Amino acid sequence: MKKSLSGNSLINWDAITGTPICNYTRISCDDQENIVQIDISGWSVSGKFPEEICSYLPKLRVLRVGQNLFHGEFSRDILNCSLLEELNMTSTHLTGTLPDLSPLKSLRLLDLSYNFFTGEFPLSVTNLTNLEVLNFNENVGFNLWQLPENISRLTKLKSMILTTCMLRGKIPPSIGNMTSLIDLELSGNYLVGRIPAELGLLKNLQQLELYYNQLEGEIPEELGNLTELSDLDMSVNKLKGEIPESLCQLPKIKALQLYNNSLTGEIPAVLANSTTLNTLSLYDNFLTGKVPQNLGRSSAMIGLDLSENQLSGNLPGGLCDGGKLLYLLVLQNMFSGEVPQSYAKCESLIRFRVSYNNLVGEIPDGILALPHASIIDVGYNELSGSIPRTISNAKNLSELFMQSNRISGVIPSEISLVINLVKIDLSNNLLSGPLPSEIGKLRRLNLLLLQGNKLNSSIPGDSLSSLKSLNVLDISSNLLTGNIPESLCDLLPNSMNFSNNKLSGPIPVSFIKGGLLGSFSANPSLCVPSYLKSSDPNFSLCSNSYDRKKINYIWVIGISVGIIMVGIVLFMKRWFSKERAMIQNEDTLSTSIFSYDIKSFHRLSFDLREIIESMLDKNIVGYGGSGTVYKIVLKNREVVAVKKLWSRKGKDSASEDQLTLDKELKTEVENSWKRKAQ
Repeated sequence: MKKSLSGNSLINWDAITGTPICNYTRISCDDQENIVQIDISGWSVSGKFPEEICSYLPKLRVLRVGQNLFHGEFSRDILNCSLLEELNMTSTHLTGTLPDLSPLKSLRLLDLSYNFFTGEFPLSVTNLTNLEVLNFNENVGFNLWQLPENISRLTKLKSMILTTCMLRGKIPPSIGNMTSLIDLELSGNYLVGRIPAELGLLKNLQQLELYYNQLEGEIPEELGNLTELSDLDMSVNKLKGEIPESLCQLPKIKALQLYNNSLTGEIPAVLANSTTLNTLSLYDNFLTGKVPQNLGRSSAMIGLDLSENQLSGNLPGGLCDGGKLLYLLVLQNMFSGEVPQSYAKCESLIRFRVSYNNLVGEIPDGILALPHASIIDVGYNELSGSIPRTISNAKNLSELFMQSNRISGVIPSEISLVINLVKIDLSNNLLSGPLPSEIGKLRRLNLLLLQGNKLNSSIPGDSLSSLKSLNVLDISSNLLTGNIPESLCDLLPNSMNFSNNKLSGPIPVSFIKGGLLGSFSANPSLCVPSYLKSSDPNFSLCSNSYDRKKINYIWVIGISVGIIMVGIVLFMKRWFSKERAMIQNEDTLSTSIFSYDIKSFHRLSFDLREIIESMLDKNIVGYGGSGTVYKIVLKNREVVAVKKLWSRKGKDSASEDQLTLDKELKTEVENSWKRKAQ
């Protein structure tokens, strides 16, 4: 086996260390050290299951190899394990056809579910009279086959699971002789005809599942004899008639599911007396009358689905008394009266759906604050009142449907705290006031329907445009005013409707080019920019004032950008000028307290000391903004002009003043020299 298969779990099977095989993980032996059990289920090993395993292990009694990844067909050598009592090869990806399994006379458990077998179903299993468990669940590759009458030979069988394995035809009445059955599952097949009354003979039956077939006729009254039955599911068939009262009196019934049939009549009142019932699913039938008002008071209900029937009267008030209710679904009926106040205390609720009924009155505040609810659906009733601010407590809410009621007041800003909201439908109510800008915090929102109300503010464009997940936005048929925010164009190409409001101004070009012009109809003050030359008769062209505003707006932006660019250029020029001035001034002659700049107009030869000693008052020829100018005659008869000035150069860099000073010095020297030279 270790050579044929691979996987980390097999590392413990190590013969090199001398560990006895009987001490290997998941290996069991008898007193003579014969291997009698191999259990590698769930080890996630892969490869081809080894041949001739029974030749080496003739005493093998238990072989569990489920939840692994084998390739190839069922090993026929397993038929040589004549002592094999348990064969579990579920979810092993085996293919091909199955052999005659008759040699496995000792088998008590055969589980070949969740594989890919093809060809004929092995009816030879009817020869395995010691079988207690027969499981072929989810094998859709078989040819269509029928349960034979002699299936009743398996009198020891406790569990027969033949779900989704191409079973067709009628359920043989002889199955009623298999009185050891505890679990009978024949769902997901092609069974037809009536449910045999003989099933009522299975006195030990605890679970009966016949859903997803084509069974017809009425539910046999005899099923009321199954006193051990706890789970009954006959949904998605063609059953008709009334629900037998005997069925509703079963003492241990926990789950009763008969949805998607053609059942008629009322729900038996005795069902409310059950102390064990926790799941009742009867949706999509033709049931009428009232629901037992005490339903849920004697047992802790977990799920109730009565949707898509013709039920009427009040909703039962005790459904939450057990404190475990997760699902309350009664949509598409004719229930009337108010929503029971007791429902506000159903803090365990995950789904609350009462839409498409005739309910009236206010919605109990606590319902819109249920902490675990993911869906609250009260649409299409005649409910009134307002949306409470306590909705912020509904932290898990993802879908809120309140459409087509008489809900009034404002949309509270606290709705923005329900951050998991994906869908909101408050359409066709009496809501007024502003559309709260805080709604932009609902980052997961993909549907927002507010049409048909009396909302009367401007559109909070920046807020709505932040809803990047939004696919559908409808705020039509309100009293909204102001312009269409350009920022909403960020939501394109999603579906949006702004029609039938009091909006004004030009329609943003992106909406028009996106083909959404019709989404702005019935807003008389909206217009189309004239330069687009729209031919839509429902919209006038914007006046010159709108176009001028648009042009002015563009000019303002353009000029602003231009000013910024010029500013940057001037700044850079000034900065480079300062750098240049610093470099120039570093070359200036200086002493400890004076700086001298000698401008040469032709090549000179002089002594610096001679210059300094000649800077006397009698040699002054003028004064300038930067200092005093001297005319000095050198010993060699050369004449120079010298200017004395105080240094203004800082230790870090030349200032703009220093640069100006140097320019003035140059000019003054030149002018003074020209005057005196004459």
